[in-house]
Amino acid sequence: MTFVDFIAIFATIVISVFVTFYFGKRWQFWFNLNLTGYFRIIYWVTVCFAGLSLIFARLLDGFIPSYIHLSLISISGLMICSVFIATIFDITYWFSKKRLKPNLWIKVSFIIAVAALFCFGHEMAINPQIVHYKVEINKPAHVEHLRIVQLSDIHINEHTSTKMVREMVEKVNALEPDFIVITGDTLDKSLKPFLEDGFDKQFQQLKPKYGSYIIFGNHEYLGINDANNREDDIINAFKKANLKVLKDDIVYLDEVGITLIGRDDFSSSRYDIKRASLSDLILFTDTEKPIILLDHQPRNIDEAAEQNVDLMLSGHTHGGQIFPVNILVAMMYKNAKGIYQDTNHHFTSIVSSGYGFGGPPIRLMTRSEIVVIDVSFAKKSTS
Repeated sequence: MTFVDFIAIFATIVISVFVTFYFGKRWQFWFNLNLTGYFRIIYWVTVCFAGLSLIFARLLDGFIPSYIHLSLISISGLMICSVFIATIFDITYWFSKKRLKPNLWIKVSFIIAVAALFCFGHEMAINPQIVHYKVEINKPAHVEHLRIVQLSDIHINEHTSTKMVREMVEKVNALEPDFIVITGDTLDKSLKPFLEDGFDKQFQQLKPKYGSYIIFGNHEYLGINDANNREDDIINAFKKANLKVLKDDIVYLDEVGITLIGRDDFSSSRYDIKRASLSDLILFTDTEKPIILLDHQPRNIDEAAEQNVDLMLSGHTHGGQIFPVNILVAMMYKNAKGIYQDTNHHFTSIVSSGYGFGGPPIRLMTRSEIVVIDVSFAKKSTS
């Protein structure tokens, strides 16, 4: 376990405990719940279950029916929304000098506000925005411009809507991409829903000019030791979906004059898979020509800049997904979301917040996205 992983797990536990305690106390206040005896015990057991529902969902994933798992992550989303609304009500209460008192209208307003925030957060998770970036690479290629569409962190599982993926495919094709790159966590844990629900056939409908490339994220490895979910099973499934799998692979695309490097995920070492160093991969490239790197986790972007990589595309962070996790994520990575440029090395890092969500089916102060990168190259010298 890395320090970043430890911080993420620790933060999840701390936030869950805080949510549980805070929500339990404030719900009592705003709904005038003066409970005693067994009713008080039942109340706090229920609150603890709801507040820790996301942790239960993660621990019990694979051991409980999918509808129970969906219920747990939905409850966790409602709990998070409840805390936000309780905080707003508490601030209003103090600014009103405690003149705002719990009554029937306050209780109804509280419930409506929680439901509205949950619906808004869910819409931000399933209705992606299209984010455009323009990147200039100061090396010549065989073309002057390329349009790259980046997808990341789709997290396909038994709850994933075929409609959402179909709309994703339609939106991507409408952008007329030269390349499509998928930067990891296409699967949530298991390959089974990808095949049984026909997502592989939906991915076959992607129509880039020069091809679709995909790398592994940490979630592709979560079920890697299960039967029919081995590394080769996942690779073969992606290939049948017309996705070219890159695992520490280097592809020189002569037609356009660029080099594409797809790294294995940082987490692969936990599964006895040795990830090649970036410096070793760069040895097999022509650094005088444009180099685009796909690496799921946006770690060590300074190393990529120093190794003559021109453009690095990543995901993994979800942009933090839910406030205030986005603040914590921004502290953990040099580029946690969006675009970062190192002008000294002519290097650009782009990190997608992902298409969809992980865990609670909501996004607050972030939004799912499809990334469009219009890349221009230096003109060839005529001398």
